[in-house]
Order: sequence, then C-alpha cells, then structure tokens
Amino acid sequence: MAATTSGSSIASLAISLIILCSVIDLSYSFCSSAPSVGRRPRITISCAAAAASAASNSNEKISRRSLVGKTVTSFLATNLLLHDNQPASAKVVATPSSLSTTDTSSAERNALLKAITSKESDEVIVQAIQNLIPLNPLKSSSPSEYKNALNGEWKLVWYNKSDFSPLLKLPSPLRPDSYQYFGNIAEQEVGEGRVAQGLIGGVVSLAGGPKKELWLSSGAIPSESDPSVLEIYPPFRFQLGETPGSSSPKKTIVESQSDAEFRAANARSTEAQLAPKNEYEQIYLENVGSGSLRVSVITKGDPVIVGDMFVHQKV
Repeated sequence: MAATTSGSSIASLAISLIILCSVIDLSYSFCSSAPSVGRRPRITISCAAAAASAASNSNEKISRRSLVGKTVTSFLATNLLLHDNQPASAKVVATPSSLSTTDTSSAERNALLKAITSKESDEVIVQAIQNLIPLNPLKSSSPSEYKNALNGEWKLVWYNKSDFSPLLKLPSPLRPDSYQYFGNIAEQEVGEGRVAQGLIGGVVSLAGGPKKELWLSSGAIPSESDPSVLEIYPPFRFQLGETPGSSSPKKTIVESQSDAEFRAANARSTEAQLAPKNEYEQIYLENVGSGSLRVSVITKGDPVIVGDMFVHQKV
C-alpha cells in the first residue's frame, strides 16, 4: 500500500512538473522561444529525482525547472501512462471541422482540411497551405478588418515543428488542446492590448481539474506598415487559471518585462536573447465566424522560431 501511494504521488508530482517545466514553451507563436536542438542543456534525471529536487527546491525559478521538463514528459509517456513507446503525431493536434460556406468553399481549402484530418505528411500539408495562400480573402484588408477577423477564440489544429511544445508531443488523451485568444476575449482574460494562448485538457486536467487552463500572454499591436503582422511586446505572463469566463483570478507563475529576460528564463542562447521582437504574420485569414481558418507564421524575432507555421480554426 505504501509503495502504491508513493508511486501515485510521484506520478502526480511528475504531471505537475510537466506543466510547470514544459508549458512555458507552449506559445511562442506570439511570445518568445520554443525548444530547439542545441539550445537546451541535455541532462539525465529520473522521475523520482526530479520530484525530490522540486520538493527540496520549491522556490527555484521556472528556468531551473525547465531543464527537466522534457525528461519528465518522456518518462510519463513511456513508463506510467502508455502501453507502447510510439507517441501519436504531435503536429496534427486536433481534427478541424468541415464547415464550408459559399464564402469559403474551394478545392484548395477542402484539400487542406482533408490533409490535416487524414494526418498527411508535413510535405502534403505545406503544399496544401501554399495552394491556399493566394486565395487569402483578407490580403488587401484594412487594420480594422484584420482586427475584426482575428477577434475570438482559435483552436490549433496543425503546426510545422515537432518541438514546438513538449506537451503537444504527448499522445491523446494526455495531449492538451491549444487555443489562441484575440480581441474581446483576450481583453477580458489577460488585459487590453494583449493576446493569449492556453492549454486545456489532457495532463492539465489530470493535474488541476477539467476547468484548469495554463495561460501565456503578451502585448500585441498591428504593424503600421502591414495589418496582417502583429508585433509582440512584453510583459510576458505565464499563469495558471481556468477556462474563459471564470471569475477565479489567475495565479502568475512567471512575468518577464523584456524579450531578453523571457528568453533567458527559457535557457535561450545569447543570440536569441539579443534578437529583435517577434513578428507574427497572418498569411491566410477568413472572417466567416465559427469554422474560419487561419494560417500564420513567425517572420521575425527569435532565430530559433522564425519560420514556425500554424493552422488554427475559429471556435
């Protein structure tokens, strides 16, 4: 009985470590940086050792804890909660809806939805995206039109780099859903002039309950020269809270007042810390309400994540 309780406690703490160590990497689509080869120290540490270290150093900064995030994630996936060692695809992370209206229906759009739903290779999906971009309905729109189109809640369905987030590499049902928030909902949840990304479900629910959500937010303003581009600004806040609409206050885990500070907290290189602010371009954006598609890419900033591409669908 004691051994069972101990094992359960270690598993529970390991899940908490995953959340605290890894989620700080989750939303560099508009914040600072994501994991990349050669950027983080490689260490070997057991789940029990990680739990003991966390218990004895509970006041350490998350930047120290982030060093064990990937190892703990791997331990859980291969030893505690899975029956095999082959994780599901981490790039197609949700199934898009098949919404098709007069304004949005096209062979190119349908081909992209089919490729994502069928979990085709990155090459096939990227080609489908390239075929769709010339049909961007907002490519000549005004800033107000872009603001209106972005407003709302968007669910991530695909991304092009497998190391974008450790938690998104977990197989279903451990993998949480990833959302972005713009406009009114972002203002209500994280403040005016800010955008946010959150993780819901999966290991987040296992550790905190079905309403728990991990939030990462930043300032964001449209570029004066191109309304499709968002310029990303500090402060960056990593918070534990609940799903949108909750009256419960969020608990701030990390707040950074500059790009360099936030990147340093994530063990980024000196080069990455000195890079300019990130810019986040919407290269395809529909404005037909629920089911709208959006393709975005990081075009400037942290060299590790420049080129990261994402497909979201409006909830």
